[in-house]
Amino acid sequence: MSFKTALRQLSQALFFPQACVLCHEWVLNPDWSPLCRSCFLSLEPLEQRMCYYCGIPLPGNVLAIHGTCSQCRTLGKPFDFARAYGSYRGELRSLIIKFKFGNHQRLSHPLAALLQHCYERSGLDLEPDWIVPVPPHVRRRRERGFDQTLILSRALSQRLKIPVFKDLYRVKPTVPQSGLNIQERRKNLGHAFRLSQADRLSDQTLVLVDDVMTTGTTISEICRLIRLETRIRTILVLTVARVPLWSAQV
Repeated sequence: MSFKTALRQLSQALFFPQACVLCHEWVLNPDWSPLCRSCFLSLEPLEQRMCYYCGIPLPGNVLAIHGTCSQCRTLGKPFDFARAYGSYRGELRSLIIKFKFGNHQRLSHPLAALLQHCYERSGLDLEPDWIVPVPPHVRRRRERGFDQTLILSRALSQRLKIPVFKDLYRVKPTVPQSGLNIQERRKNLGHAFRLSQADRLSDQTLVLVDDVMTTGTTISEICRLIRLETRIRTILVLTVARVPLWSAQV
């Protein structure tokens, strides 16, 4: 960090103090994020064993053969791999809620840093060509005032030097997925997405980005569409958080 940058950050902290969105202590560099360094470093990654393919955290009493969950062994998934930085609980859950519903758009920077960490520690030998954000419907975007997955994807794009593909659209307004069972979720999402310029994804590897993955119904619907309309090579799903298997509604 240059002396000039350090001086500017110190001046901001002294004359325009901003509280951390989690601990309410002063933030040294609010231009980058309203999250202090201490809280950022306290966000715990997933350390427990998980399915090699879909990345679902597996509790100790769930049998996994060769590191694969029963659903991936029997049914498979329309994506190739899925990884999440952490579990959707505690401080990470609070941070995502503040990002999505509290209009803290600059939280996209630390959240993208978590996604980068997740991608780099995945151990997957991939060379992605595109980052694809899971799109909200235009009505939902207007209600929030911004597209949270798009700005999260842009922040990740700056870190990984991978372009963002913005021609995936949610064309059907859907009710919130929380509270719906798996059959209701699939019906809710039927024909909800449209892909434009699909030929640009042919023979490509893409990273599909979202904030939270619960049952994976939304992600799977998008991946089925992409596989139907393109000759995609590989799909890696990256999310900030994953709802644990034993608390997801399936």
